[in-house]
Amino acid sequence: MSIYDRDYYKQQTNPNWGQSPYGQSFQPSQGMPPVVKWLLIINIAVFVLTRLFANMGIPFFMNVGHNALGYITYKPSDFDLWFGLYNPNFIGHFAFWQLITYQFLHGSFMHILFNMFSLYMIGRFVERQIGSNAFLKLYLIGGVFAGMINVLTNMFSGLPTVGASGSICAIVAAFGLMNPNARIGFLVLFIPIFMRAKTFVYVFAIITIFMALGGRGNVAHMAHLGGLVFGWLYAYNKFGIGSMINGSGSTVSFATGGFFSDIKRKMGFGPQVYKGEEFEDASFREVNSHGNSPGKWDSRIDDILDKMSRHGIHSLTDEEWELLDKHKKGKL
Repeated sequence: MSIYDRDYYKQQTNPNWGQSPYGQSFQPSQGMPPVVKWLLIINIAVFVLTRLFANMGIPFFMNVGHNALGYITYKPSDFDLWFGLYNPNFIGHFAFWQLITYQFLHGSFMHILFNMFSLYMIGRFVERQIGSNAFLKLYLIGGVFAGMINVLTNMFSGLPTVGASGSICAIVAAFGLMNPNARIGFLVLFIPIFMRAKTFVYVFAIITIFMALGGRGNVAHMAHLGGLVFGWLYAYNKFGIGSMINGSGSTVSFATGGFFSDIKRKMGFGPQVYKGEEFEDASFREVNSHGNSPGKWDSRIDDILDKMSRHGIHSLTDEEWELLDKHKKGKL
């Protein structure tokens, strides 16, 4: 058996070889990963219970009142002020737990529906890719980072920030940057749109920046942007954040390249691809069926490759490395 008969060499004839697993259809039989499942359960349970307690008339959870004219007015409940990310309490009363608890509160049915749908659709893939422990840390720490960005940029806000959007944005950014060729589909005015996951992250980030600069509405755009930034820090392992979240011994591959390198390549400043022009000074040589320079195939190469397959490349001795190097250079 030669190297060309081995399974890992024959993978190159597989049309899915080198492609993101997320470009393939999801198999329901795989089940839902545990962290995504429990995050869905907790978020939905908190939303249902807070609405139930408010409808029961428990003052701590009620977010409606009456003004001097007797009209109904809506205001944040005491529960939102103490467990949402509310700057006067977070800073003035050192309510630092709010950086975690605000991620599990939602302001409306559509708010939690969109966030939980995004968590289900994308989070399950990311959890399988990086592992449950790393996914939980990415989700929670991404939410904390997004919350801090929102606090620092909205220091004098009189409303609490609630929702898992910052955490979800970190997950979406990590997914898109680590699986750039995966396809994401969504509806725009009931028209299905498909684009590469990496392109989606770029477009979403640009829209979020413009929305944050506009500063309109009650949407925490800076929290969204903070989540996207943290997902980028993780995906490219900036400042060691990816390694910190994954832990020692992780085999997760981080993203390569980046936004500016993509722009440079499209403008012609990056590495150029050979287009097939002929060069008169090119020299060629005959090769044998193994793709190496003429000579007899050395059976020792098979033994070394078998050892590498079973025990990893670190198990090879200096002599074995030297033999492989000689084979590569055609000196055997």
